Amino acid sequence: MLKKLPELNLPDPYFSGTAGFVGSTLEELHADMCAFELSVALPESVRRSHDAIRHAYIYAYFSYDLLTTAASQTFPCLELALRERIGHQFAGRVDKKGRPRLAMLDELLKSAKEQNLISSEIEYLSKMRNMFAHGSDAVLNPPMFLTTFEIVTNIIRELYPSP
Repeated sequence: MLKKLPELNLPDPYFSGTAGFVGSTLEELHADMCAFELSVALPESVRRSHDAIRHAYIYAYFSYDLLTTAASQTFPCLELALRERIGHQFAGRVDKKGRPRLAMLDELLKSAKEQNLISSEIEYLSKMRNMFAHGSDAVLNPPMFLTTFEIVTNIIRELYPSP
C-alpha cells in the first residue's frame, strides 16, 4: 500500500518493531552498505547499478518492500559486470532468427569461472536470479539479503581487481 505523504519519512512497521520483527536502525542499514563499496576503477555503469541496490537496501527502512527490489536488482548488476568484463567474448552470436544472442548470467558465470577470473561458488546464483526475475512471494530480511549481496559484490570485485 502506498504510504500517505506525511508518513513517507516514518520507518516501515518491520523496522519500527510494530509488525514482524524488530528491525535495524537507519544507521545500521547504512553501515551495512558502507562495507560494500566498489573501487572507482570499475566501469561507471556497474558502480551506478551497485549503488542503486545499496540505496534501495537503506531506503527499505522506510518501505520494507524495497528490500525485495534491492535483491531482484542484485543479479542484473552482476550480469552487467560480467558483460562489461567478458561480454566481448560472446560477440557475433545470433539466435535462430539471426538476432544477436547475448550470453546469459549462468553462461557468463561459468565462463568467468573457467577463466579463473572468479573463485566464488556460483552454482546456485542463477537459480536465485530466476526466483526474482520470474516473480516471488519470498519475504526477505536484511541478513538474507546481505548474504547474497556479499557474494555478488565479491564476484564483482574479483572481476575487477584493484590496481
